[in-house]
Amino acid sequence: MLIGLLAASTTLVSWSFGTLSFLKASRLMDPGLLNRARLGLAVIVTLTIACIMSGYWPWDLAAQTPASAWLWLGLSGLVGLAIGDLFGFTSLRILGARRQSVIGTTAPAASAVVGLVLLREALSLSDILGIALSIAGVMYAMNNPDEREQVHSEGFGSYSIGILLAIGGAVCQGAGLVLAKKGMQGQGASIAPFHATFLRMIVGFSATYLLDVVRRAPHRPIRQAFSDKEARTAMFLGTLFGPIIGVTLSLVAAKNLEVAVAQTIFSLVPFVVMLIMRVGYGQRIPMRSIIGAIISVIGVVILVVGTP
Repeated sequence: MLIGLLAASTTLVSWSFGTLSFLKASRLMDPGLLNRARLGLAVIVTLTIACIMSGYWPWDLAAQTPASAWLWLGLSGLVGLAIGDLFGFTSLRILGARRQSVIGTTAPAASAVVGLVLLREALSLSDILGIALSIAGVMYAMNNPDEREQVHSEGFGSYSIGILLAIGGAVCQGAGLVLAKKGMQGQGASIAPFHATFLRMIVGFSATYLLDVVRRAPHRPIRQAFSDKEARTAMFLGTLFGPIIGVTLSLVAAKNLEVAVAQTIFSLVPFVVMLIMRVGYGQRIPMRSIIGAIISVIGVVILVVGTP
């Protein structure tokens, strides 16, 4: 329990700093290219760490992984990392870190619903109330003409599209965490977090090419992501805090805590981001955003309390 709480808390801080780094990177390069490049970097790092921690050679990692774990962790990489983070980076580019992170508090609701289907983690009346409050808080925070006007003036895309993409990203990431938990614990097998992270990353990285074909995106060689020094540095920092430290520790948290408990702690990212933006950058934080985030997190807490 203590290990899970420490892992979840460290994930919270790591993802908050990673969000700000990726914000900068997403406004300096194409979000799809950013997603592929940072997943490619994460594959190399997590493979190295997984081999050191397990004592296996790379080919042994694949051979020692049950087919069921490949299935669920692979689906987690596709849904949570390839699709979810593509939505996330695109919405981050449009909305900025503060707004996008508030919408991210809907991820626990997605985890609860997917957990009901895959892990048989039952939903009670209080769970449904918690989900409703989370959604209501986000709607209250985002239904602000001043926010819409500010996003429009920043010129990175449509406010409405940004919100829809952020919601889609939160749903995919919440579902991805549940799929990862099922993959790590399926059929009596116990997959170590670094091992699971590597499997998720390599499937997610490969799936980015398939997504480009599906969405008919122009081909962008991965080397383009490293051509601009400022963008490259921001991507490196975001990759370190996000898919390497953050994602791995989120799996540790998910393995040692109920998924909804872990997601409750993760849902506090907006407040850490707001604090950083206020203290570090002197940005004014609208009271409506703060109140909306509080309502949403209260919904998450109710969701957790109602989870058996």
